[in-house]
Amino acid sequence: MITVKMLHDEKGLYRGFSIRGHADGYEKDGEYDLICAAVSAITLTTAGGLKDVLHQEGTFDSDFGFMQVEISSPEDEKCQVLFQTMVHGLRNVENQYPRHLKILDIKG
Repeated sequence: MITVKMLHDEKGLYRGFSIRGHADGYEKDGEYDLICAAVSAITLTTAGGLKDVLHQEGTFDSDFGFMQVEISSPEDEKCQVLFQTMVHGLRNVENQYPRHLKILDIKG
C-alpha cells in the first residue's frame, strides 16, 4: 500500500508531505503499476512546482518508494493551492483504489 501523509503546521496550513510504499498487486496485473505511476506523477509534479516554479526552500527528497517534501514558507497562497490540487488528484486515485492508497492528515 502507498501511504501519503499530508503535513500541516499549527495553523492548519499544508507544510509538506511524505510518501512511502508501493501499490501491491499481482505480477500480471498492471493495475498497481498504474496506481504507482499516477501517485508519482501527481506528487513529483507538485514537488517540482514548489521547488522550481515557486522557488520554495525546504526539503525535497525522493527515492524508490519514498518521497519527503517540506517547505519553509507554508503561508504562501500559491503553495497552498498547489498542495490542495495535489490532494484533490490523490483523493481521486484513493477513491478508485482504496486498497492501494491511503491519505492521512498529520497535524503539528
